[in-house]
Amino acid sequence: MNGYDKFLDNLKLKFDSDCEVIFLCIGTDRVIGDCVGPITGSLLKNKIEKKYIYGDLEENLTFTNISKKIHEIKVKFSNPYIVAIDAALSEEENIGKIFVNDGGIAIGHGLNKKEKKIGNVGIKVVVGKDYNDRNLNFRALQNISLGKVIGFSKRISDGIIDTFYR
Repeated sequence: MNGYDKFLDNLKLKFDSDCEVIFLCIGTDRVIGDCVGPITGSLLKNKIEKKYIYGDLEENLTFTNISKKIHEIKVKFSNPYIVAIDAALSEEENIGKIFVNDGGIAIGHGLNKKEKKIGNVGIKVVVGKDYNDRNLNFRALQNISLGKVIGFSKRISDGIIDTFYR
C-alpha cells in the first residue's frame, strides 16, 4: 500500500458519519511552507459546500483567529466533527508524508507558540525539517517549493473528496 492509500484508509477510519464534518484549513498564505491549509481550503471550496470549510487563500485561518472561528462553528453547528488540516515540520524522513491523527492537531509548536489543540481529527503534511529553533524553522517554511506545497494540498483535497463525497 502506498502512502496516499494509507492516508485515505486512515481518514476513512476516523470519520464519524453521524456528524456534520467541518474542515479547518490552517495556515497563512504569507509563508509558502505554511500555506498547505489555505490552498487546500481553496481547492475544497471549489468542490464542496463552502459552509463546511474555514480557511482558504482569501481568508486565512491562523493561530491568532482560530479560537474565534471554533466558537462560531460551535454556535452554528449542533454536532460538528472538526477535521483540522495543517502543515508540519518533522524529521527529514517524514517530509512529504501525510499523517491522520485522532484528537486533532496541536498548532503553534513549530514557531514556539503556546500550543492549541484543534479538532476531532488532524491531517498534517510534513513540508520540511524541524530544526527545533524558531528562526531556523521560519526560514525553512519560507524556502519550501510552492510546487510541492500545491502538490501536497491537491493530494489532501483529493483524498477528502474521495473519502467524504464519493
